[in-house]
Amino acid sequence: MRHKTFQEHLEYLNPKIQGWRNYYFTAYSQKKMAKLDWYIVQRLAKWYAKKRQRARWFSSLSDVKSLSMQYGLKTLL
Repeated sequence: MRHKTFQEHLEYLNPKIQGWRNYYFTAYSQKKMAKLDWYIVQRLAKWYAKKRQRARWFSSLSDVKSLSMQYGLKTLL
């Protein structure tokens, strides 16, 4: 999936995230949803680092956060 752009990934993920939020969200599930949000951002950062041929994924975390805000990544919370 490295040939896909960041926007194409978000177009694929956003309906799934919206569905998870609609189905699983309760007042008691907010901690789990926050962990899943972090997992999604972490996996996107790892993908982005591999796409940009960077050795460490943590350095691309700020890029991913800004790109996800720009392109409108939905969150579970």
